Amino acid sequence: MNSSVPTAASSRVAVAAYYFPGFHVDPRNERDMGEGFTEWKLVKESRPRFEGHRQPKVPLWGYRDEAAPAVMEQNIEAASSHGIDCFLFDWYWYEDAPFLQRPLDEGFLGASNVDRMKFALMWANHDWTNIFPLGLREASPLLHPGAVSKPVFAHLAEHVIERYFSQPNYLKIDGRPYFSIFQLQKFLDGFGGLKAAREAVEEFRVRVNNAGFPGVHLN
Repeated sequence: MNSSVPTAASSRVAVAAYYFPGFHVDPRNERDMGEGFTEWKLVKESRPRFEGHRQPKVPLWGYRDEAAPAVMEQNIEAASSHGIDCFLFDWYWYEDAPFLQRPLDEGFLGASNVDRMKFALMWANHDWTNIFPLGLREASPLLHPGAVSKPVFAHLAEHVIERYFSQPNYLKIDGRPYFSIFQLQKFLDGFGGLKAAREAVEEFRVRVNNAGFPGVHLN
């Protein structure tokens, strides 16, 4: 499958949809929020707040486990049949471990029709706070800080190159794998400043080159 986006000369623009993987059981969420927690709990417990407010909403496809390949196959079929070319996964990796990766690793990459859809990563390196739910005037307690150290970023980089960039349907621009960083300031904070962060990015580029790619497309 050609995983590069259409060129400037092409008549069609590629469309990517952000995908937030909050509707499956993750060990970190279970530690923080209780056994079996998924964000379906918030959907089920929504209540009307004013006249005519229709809550809770009941999904037509049911309360599905998005880490199951059969569920992701349905997502891929629906999206690709309606003009979506790529899932841009919210992808989490904190100082101590990755987070919310089962829908991509088990569901999407395990789907029988995965070749119909490109994918790429947006490293969601923001602080993870307890907003499940959160009142209007309540502070959101910090659960996991988003900044990571240089050794952790190096491990993260090796993982994405080996596990994801090598996939035939990973999104590439001019042959370069696309990788997005959500919060630049958190990235700088983890390294203690601009100089060390720049060095880490340059080392990332070298690793990508050594893996046989012409570079990495950073967003």
